Amino acid sequence: MNHTSGILAAGPYHIVFEWPVFFSQLFAFGVIVFVFVKWIQPPLKSLMARNQEAVRKQLEESTEAADRLTKAKQAYDNAMAEAQKELERMRVDAQDDAEHIIAQMREAAAAEVERVRKQGREQILQLRRQLIRDLQTDLTAAMLDRTEEKVRIRITSPQAQSESIERFLEELEVLANGEHAVRRQAQSRWN
Repeated sequence: MNHTSGILAAGPYHIVFEWPVFFSQLFAFGVIVFVFVKWIQPPLKSLMARNQEAVRKQLEESTEAADRLTKAKQAYDNAMAEAQKELERMRVDAQDDAEHIIAQMREAAAAEVERVRKQGREQILQLRRQLIRDLQTDLTAAMLDRTEEKVRIRITSPQAQSESIERFLEELEVLANGEHAVRRQAQSRWN
């Protein structure tokens, strides 16, 4: 072994330790560490911090979104239950209103039927009275025509003319005899 050359020899391997190479490599390693710490590590740290912050925000937003989703689902379920209740209430109200309207329409129809019947009866009675009046008028006119025809026939006959002249003379005679006699004769003639 030679101590001056800085070679260590032991065993089957021959290891040589050279100080200038060691220090130069140590210096290069220090420079690399310095460059890494000075210029690479800060941007890397800030990049990692930003990424961690972004991940943290995303986790918070995800948690908030999950909470909002749960609240929204609960609000939706509550709104659906409320809508079902309101729908059922509206259905019951509509059915009650329909039954009330049907009852009112039946009452109105019954009142209208009664009014039409009453009006029909009044019209029938009015038509009956009018028909009776028309028949009475026609009957009276027919009777007057018939009576007039019979009176004409009687008056135009010679016997009726002589009887009427005789009656007229008798009445004049009675008038001449007194008023009392006229009354008696008139009464006997009419009886």
